[in-house]
Amino acid sequence: MDFEEIQNRIKTLIDGPVYAIPEEIMATIRKKIEKTCPTSKKIYDEMIHCIPGGLEHQLVITDPFPLTMARSLGSKMWDIDSNEYTDFLSGAGAVILGHNYPPLREKLTQVMADLDTAVYYPTEWELKAIKLIKEYVPSIELFKFFQSGTEADMAAIRLARVYTKKKKIIKIGGAYHGWSDQLTYDMHVPFSGDMESHGIPTSCFKETIAVPPNDLDALEATFKQFEKTKGIAAIILEPLGPESGNIPVAPDYNKTVQEFCEKYDSLMIFDEVVTGFRMDLGGAQKYFNVKPDLTAFGKLLTHGHPSCGGLGGRADIMELTASTVEPGKEKIMATGTLLGNPLTAAACYWTLTFLKAHNVIEKASKMGDLLTAKLNALFDQHGFPFFAYNFKSVVQFKIYAEINMDIRIPGNIEKAMHRNACVNRIATALLAENLISKRGASAFTTFAHTAEDIDTFIAALDRVLTLIPH
Repeated sequence: MDFEEIQNRIKTLIDGPVYAIPEEIMATIRKKIEKTCPTSKKIYDEMIHCIPGGLEHQLVITDPFPLTMARSLGSKMWDIDSNEYTDFLSGAGAVILGHNYPPLREKLTQVMADLDTAVYYPTEWELKAIKLIKEYVPSIELFKFFQSGTEADMAAIRLARVYTKKKKIIKIGGAYHGWSDQLTYDMHVPFSGDMESHGIPTSCFKETIAVPPNDLDALEATFKQFEKTKGIAAIILEPLGPESGNIPVAPDYNKTVQEFCEKYDSLMIFDEVVTGFRMDLGGAQKYFNVKPDLTAFGKLLTHGHPSCGGLGGRADIMELTASTVEPGKEKIMATGTLLGNPLTAAACYWTLTFLKAHNVIEKASKMGDLLTAKLNALFDQHGFPFFAYNFKSVVQFKIYAEINMDIRIPGNIEKAMHRNACVNRIATALLAENLISKRGASAFTTFAHTAEDIDTFIAALDRVLTLIPH
């Protein structure tokens, strides 16, 4: 499905009626989950007195309560009550080989037999991993491990400011770059500003500028506006568009952004925490044929094994993160006890090795293509205006398009919140069918997913769609 068709169909969804699972049916669905998952409910009742909200992660389905998982393997997970689920959340995109991939597990067990994670000194695993990263991603000349994608993005914007001697950072409205103070702004939903920035002084956003997604005119106007003063240090962006392509970008968008950065002497930072080694071994930058100055990684960098983050790019920029630097030369503070520890580095090396050896990315992509095609056929069969599209193994299926609504229009915040609640109902209904998705609106396919798993997804969603009156 091309960009223009996606945009037109999103508009149709936004302008059209909202088809929702009725509350009385949701009550029945919740009772089903309570009946089949009693131990998860018991644990949650205790967890809520130990963990704020009773859980750690933002993508877990919490209606009626979060499930407690006991085992995972391949495309499946089993909760503590031994219920089996086909998983398409895939560790929020951190999994592409499949859960608990035995060959990777065996390799890391061998490493841990010799070295613990707190060895602190360099090990050969760092060299082995980074040599592979440099081989696959041509824009990477030097690389440094971090403990999360959030840390990698923090380091990237700090580096950009030191290198360029400029202060302003552009981000794209709706994009997510972790939860650091300066980037917790205008995220998830374009034009939301500091709506999700509680506890952060507004002064932290002084040098952060949000530009609407897909608006190249507004982007160049922003570059021009600050060129006369201190200029733009860098632009940081998700190459698929905000929220892993939930707000997709036009095919030539990234290439044009690169041209703007060259024209206005600013750095281009790709946040490839989701796309790195999922779109291609060379990243989304190879897919779009662009060469960013800096690239942040996470998730698939270590197949979700901690610590899971890294930053790489041009040597003349990255050298400013060096632990030792000549006197009088500027450097940034970016360190941590577990950076580049043996488990992290070995997980990176073996993950990349297995991805190439087994053609994992393309096999996962074929499952993404199959799921997308079958989703669109299912939506047509039910007569809904819903639709799906994918970037290889990243699948987006649009039912309510809540994230695509312009919340500057009076009343649209409330409408978007209602649509979001409807999306959550889809997620819960799928969970009751033993199918785990990303918020009932996205999926990540993997090397472990089979055609039978795709059929399981379609059958589950088919049953859910029959619950929606229209």
